[in-house]
Amino acid sequence: MNEGIEEFFQAIKDKCSDEKEYAAELLKARGFLLEDNELALSDNSHEGDANYLNKLLTEENIGEVKDNKIIIFPNANVEKIFYKDCQIGGEAGSYEISWDEFLNYEFVPKIPVRLLEPFIARYIKAISACGVATWCSCDGNHGNREKFYRILIDFVGVTFYWHKMIFEKCLAKRFKLDFNFSRDRGNLKFEFPASDKWKAYIELNRAAEFLYNNRKKIRQIKSDTIQQVAVKNSRRQIAKISGKEFYDCASKLFDNVFN
Repeated sequence: MNEGIEEFFQAIKDKCSDEKEYAAELLKARGFLLEDNELALSDNSHEGDANYLNKLLTEENIGEVKDNKIIIFPNANVEKIFYKDCQIGGEAGSYEISWDEFLNYEFVPKIPVRLLEPFIARYIKAISACGVATWCSCDGNHGNREKFYRILIDFVGVTFYWHKMIFEKCLAKRFKLDFNFSRDRGNLKFEFPASDKWKAYIELNRAAEFLYNNRKKIRQIKSDTIQQVAVKNSRRQIAKISGKEFYDCASKLFDNVFN
């Protein structure tokens, strides 16, 4: 299943100056949210992530987690966390997000890393931090299907369209991710040849890093869009803002911030 994974690890290692930084980047690539420049879980993490990470680290004698501080033992192989507990992504509970709810919330429920598959976990965490909710996700790393692999993400309600805009405005020109958006089913597919599997995961990891680093800007765009459209429609409630009004305004703000 993980034959050739060294290419993925090497791409991460190439950007690191020492073993501590490499350990931190591996943890982030596995979906764990860390404080800036620290081996510590961010308060953006799900409350169960510390226990889950501690389990991964202690089972392989890699390290341990104490009060959200991450201790990596000398000469430990942190890469082993990608070989443990491969999950079938099923991150959402039984809930839906309506247009009204989308306009009135800033954050979506935090997703435990333990529910996410290893090579898509960071991306799901990143889009969640940008206000996108998902039902389930699959990194496609379950074998060869006619020599192709397929990433699949199912979205909750109207956040499908919010992710589509984020992709088009922030990712499409920066990263080699040929996503296929299926409006009828509210999902996203990314199919790639088996020979390019690790290149695809490297690119997805880079895109996730970009989104998470810019999450506050993206959430601010949403907030500013709602405010601007509401001003133009001062006698109408926020809940009655139309999708076209919202996305036309948001599109301009994205262009101003990211171009």
